Amino acid sequence: MGTADTGGKAPIGTRLPQLESTRLYRRIADLLETRIEQGLFPVGTFLPAERELAEQLGVSRTSVREALIALEVNGRVVIRQGHGVQVLATAQSVEDTTPPDVDIGPIQVLEARRLIEPRIAELAATNHGPQNLENMRAAMALQGSASTWTADAYREGDRRFHVEIARASGNAAFEVLVAKLWEYRTKPLFERFENLLVGSDRIGRTVTEHEAIYDAIASGNSAEAGKAMRGHVEAVLSSFVKGTPG
Repeated sequence: MGTADTGGKAPIGTRLPQLESTRLYRRIADLLETRIEQGLFPVGTFLPAERELAEQLGVSRTSVREALIALEVNGRVVIRQGHGVQVLATAQSVEDTTPPDVDIGPIQVLEARRLIEPRIAELAATNHGPQNLENMRAAMALQGSASTWTADAYREGDRRFHVEIARASGNAAFEVLVAKLWEYRTKPLFERFENLLVGSDRIGRTVTEHEAIYDAIASGNSAEAGKAMRGHVEAVLSSFVKGTPG
């Protein structure tokens, strides 16, 4: 029997499936979870130290840190600061409705913010209006009313401050972009990062850093506004990168 003429095209059903773009920290977390299920790391024992895992896997400690915190958010391990990461008996995951194709880790969010927000602050120094400054002050007041840096008022004030700066830039696309990036702060993985790695002094430091950013924007000093914003975002990113979950 002869074969059907396909006109030079591959027969139906022979197309290769599309590959998912999985974040590295997710692949690490999946690998560790598989090893836990296989009994390599029994319940109650501690996983190898972050540095050792990074060396064995040939990845950065930052990626390992994200993976370990992701495992804790999913209820597979518990991070005991000063002791290590202990395997739990059952997983009681926290629901996270983030679609896999937009799965972005905290480090990536902050790296993106470090790149774009200084430029946005520079534009805001040139293009802001009186209402923008008023809204920034209101956001700073809301954040300042919080007793702890984990309080809703602190986080909401923080978000409003940065989104208002993007609005003041005069480019609506920046406002949409910054608002979208800030949505990831409400994700369980990001919140756990903050709870583990951001020190209690952050509330005071943020107030000071925001004041510097505001003053530069209000005075129309683009260079200083960009510099102040870059230092602010880098301070948070530094705590995420240098901290340790156990």
